[in-house]
Amino acid sequence: MAFRNILDGAASFGAALVTSGVCFLPAWFTVVAVRAGIAPVWAYIAAGGLAIIGIILTLAFLRKGVAGIAPTRQRRR
Repeated sequence: MAFRNILDGAASFGAALVTSGVCFLPAWFTVVAVRAGIAPVWAYIAAGGLAIIGIILTLAFLRKGVAGIAPTRQRRR
């Protein structure tokens, strides 16, 4: 039983890592593009929204990882 919780927690930590990469890398490149003059200034809003969503999801997956809950579940098995 405990080994399953460890694996579920590791899966949640992996999901947090993937989520942060998927959200923060495009947000960072959007900011770089705006500073370089390639993208319009209003793209900061999209980058900020993506970063906020990334923070919320990453923290949710980290919380699940600490508790030993799988990323697709609400409670422990």
